[in-house]
Amino acid sequence: MSNTKVTLILDGEEVSFEMSRDEVVLDIALSKGIDVPYSCQGGVCLTCMGKIEEGKADMIENQLLSEDEINDGCLLTCQAVPKSETLKINYDDV
Repeated sequence: MSNTKVTLILDGEEVSFEMSRDEVVLDIALSKGIDVPYSCQGGVCLTCMGKIEEGKADMIENQLLSEDEINDGCLLTCQAVPKSETLKINYDDV
């Protein structure tokens, strides 16, 4: 499985890390000690919502985001699995 370089933007700061494309963005960010917003970790609270600025990701489950929000690049990082070589997610732009 290929790796993805993920960049997260939160409070105007960027942090980057490498991860496998079969892992969940939020899980890996937390395992690396990155202080990102989250609550339920089950895709039902919207706390971990971010917006894709670059790259692609799929969500394992989506019960809350509308088709328009998804088309605008919104995703729940607790459900997000990278699908591109790079993935940039902005928590500040939602």
